[in-house]
Amino acid sequence: MSELAILNNNYLLQKLLNIKGISLPMAPGKARLEQARLSFEELKEDTGVGTDDINRRIVDYGLQSFFTSHHPRVVPEPFTPEPAETYSRADIDEYAAIIRRVVEEAYRDPDLVRQAPHRSTISPVDLEPLVDMDKFACTWRAYKKK
Repeated sequence: MSELAILNNNYLLQKLLNIKGISLPMAPGKARLEQARLSFEELKEDTGVGTDDINRRIVDYGLQSFFTSHHPRVVPEPFTPEPAETYSRADIDEYAAIIRRVVEEAYRDPDLVRQAPHRSTISPVDLEPLVDMDKFACTWRAYKKK
């Protein structure tokens, strides 16, 4: 099972690295045994669309949102796809195709991606209150006071 997980990870990694706007900032060109922390930094610079936007948009295509990173983000605009040993080649190809489609949408119509999701109940989250201690509130009572 471990060998299949490694194979799946490296297969997906190669497919994703062939998409414009995606990079592997840490140890580029090296094979991975497990997850790889990729970056949408180039896409963000080119279009203004970042990893949080992409993460919301892929939900419109029926994918579960991907793991980005804990804050502070060491890798700019990070995402970490995790193709486990249970995924088939067709599953991985579909995932990569959806990421490619969303990246193409970002280059063609950035607002479409930034305003996502369009077919889901999730919505963009304002992260500013999480880092601004004047706005941060741990309880409902504290939130109401602010």
